[in-house]
Amino acid sequence: MVDVYKESNDNGVYELVYPVKEASISLQKDHLYGFDYNIAAPKQTPFKLFLDDEVLVEGKVGESGYVRGSGVL
Repeated sequence: MVDVYKESNDNGVYELVYPVKEASISLQKDHLYGFDYNIAAPKQTPFKLFLDDEVLVEGKVGESGYVRGSGVL
């Protein structure tokens, strides 16, 4: 699951939920956006999150079968 929010105002709607593999979002210039992601998959499953052609997050699911993180757009 991926959640994108603007300037700490989260509407509670996830922009990307499995099995969907891509979503369109609209970002406004001069606004700060953040994102949270939660991935549950078999251990060592590779994953990448992109914004257009830029890789935002890349890694592998660890021993727990769960990865969680956040970032700023």
